[in-house]
Amino acid sequence: MKAAGIPVSRGMALAPAHVVLPWPVFSDEKREFHTPKERQIASVQNAVSSLGAFYTEAANTFYAIGDNTRGDIMVVHNAILHDHALQEEIVRQIRDDYALESAVLRAFRTYSIMISQIDNEYLSQRAADLDDVALRLICTILGRAFPEIRLGDQPVILIAADIPPSVMAGLHTGQVAGVVLTAGGKTSHSAIIAAGLGVPVIVGCEEAQSLIKDGEPVFLDGHSGELHWELLPREVDAFTLMAQRNDRHMEQLSFLAGQPTCTADGTPIQLSANGQDALSCKEINRCGCDGIGLFRTEFLFLDRKVPPSEDEQFFLYQSVVKQMNGRPVTFRTLDMGGDKIIPCFPTEEEANPFMGYRAIRMYLDREDVFTPQIRAILRASAFGKVRIMFPMISNLEEFLSAKGHVLAIQKELSDQGIEYDPQIPIGTMIEVPSAAINADILASHADFVSIGTNDLTQYTLAVDRLNVAVSYLYNHFDPAVIRLIQYTLRSAQQSQKPCSVCGEMASDPLAVPLLLGLGLRHFSVGPGALLRTRKLISLCRLQSCQELASGILRATSAKEVIEQIHRWIPEAYAEWVV
Repeated sequence: MKAAGIPVSRGMALAPAHVVLPWPVFSDEKREFHTPKERQIASVQNAVSSLGAFYTEAANTFYAIGDNTRGDIMVVHNAILHDHALQEEIVRQIRDDYALESAVLRAFRTYSIMISQIDNEYLSQRAADLDDVALRLICTILGRAFPEIRLGDQPVILIAADIPPSVMAGLHTGQVAGVVLTAGGKTSHSAIIAAGLGVPVIVGCEEAQSLIKDGEPVFLDGHSGELHWELLPREVDAFTLMAQRNDRHMEQLSFLAGQPTCTADGTPIQLSANGQDALSCKEINRCGCDGIGLFRTEFLFLDRKVPPSEDEQFFLYQSVVKQMNGRPVTFRTLDMGGDKIIPCFPTEEEANPFMGYRAIRMYLDREDVFTPQIRAILRASAFGKVRIMFPMISNLEEFLSAKGHVLAIQKELSDQGIEYDPQIPIGTMIEVPSAAINADILASHADFVSIGTNDLTQYTLAVDRLNVAVSYLYNHFDPAVIRLIQYTLRSAQQSQKPCSVCGEMASDPLAVPLLLGLGLRHFSVGPGALLRTRKLISLCRLQSCQELASGILRATSAKEVIEQIHRWIPEAYAEWVV
């Protein structure tokens, strides 16, 4: 049998299943009328102090071994624990005659339910962190041991509805061969920590926990998101070979870390990374690349009630620039609206937010947002190579208006004697069809352009990629999308301006040879896709890719495009198309 989930971390594993039992459930209706309220409140305060010491020690331990991801999550949990509003709500519930565990649950659930209902995956997944802290606090108050996952020496594939981030943080690669979470999303802290173990991870595989028996062999494919169980002997043999091939691939890829990127015939290719926080720089530097081609600045704003100050933004941007050691960092200005709901910038509900008041349209109207961010980016440019890129530009007037604001802020910094790079390149995303059609005009005014294939595909095909009912129409191999990409690349080349692709298409194994054939010489991909993309490029010969692209430009459907690519794929390349 098999079920499909959402891939979070690539890889394959064949190992026994370890089905994690549900976490303890406490009542939120239990009453307490006899114990003095002040004694109950003191119990909570003592538990907060004790649990805070645990989080501090855990964070310091993780930081000491260089594991900043786990350390930062422990810091986040400690901040949740000490949130003044939450503590006041617990006290209020106690004074309303609720028992300690019920008071904690009711206080935390007030926030957890509110966050989980937000139509934004990143924010909604923070509800799991609240649940984790609440459970630990209750166990601490009641003097109970917090439930842990106890594993033996043989690596297993964990199957669970969800695993509290603080529990996941205590697991190690030698214990875990893979992770399947039936609940939660790919941006949950549990999923992020699991992916950091370097094992295959999928989420949203709802059937797994109820149907799989503890200890039975299962096969997890982190590339496709599939989980197989009740395996026949012949299936075990086939999956063993697949897992062994994957292990060989991973070993081969490890030798490409830090190596230059070039095609099989020696043409150098720029390979950059997409990033969103300072933590991702560690993986980016481990793999080696030509810089950060897209830094998503909105992630600094996502889970905040008030926007970050200019100085706070500056310190993050400066940290990223310094870690890149002279390689360029392209900061995309705040891309809010659409599917990126930012609490500190509330907006009116729109019937079609993707087509509405978002990104540059909102940004240009909010000087209180635009000015601090641009000042912070410009200040960071004094410490290394920095580029500024505007999202969702639909016409030249928008770009020139945004660029004019930057020039005005540059003058302001000069008058104040604040250092910055006066030659900082200013570019634009090409992700709206009108921008692609006018790519020749935009490229003549911008210092560089970058094609965002995710939104370009969505807007070209009039398909909401998050809408399950029409998502089957979303396909970056559609001839209309390919022709817009080709025209943009050609326009940039004629204007002698650099052009990159930073959407998911850049790391799609089937798309890499096509993009090379269309003229792309700068790919920007997620940190986890750097080495595989470098390998794919190294297997391509430009002339052959150009012949492929020439034929595909005559195709009449996405199906025909994909069929042509499959017919073209050489044997050495086919092994890497998973």
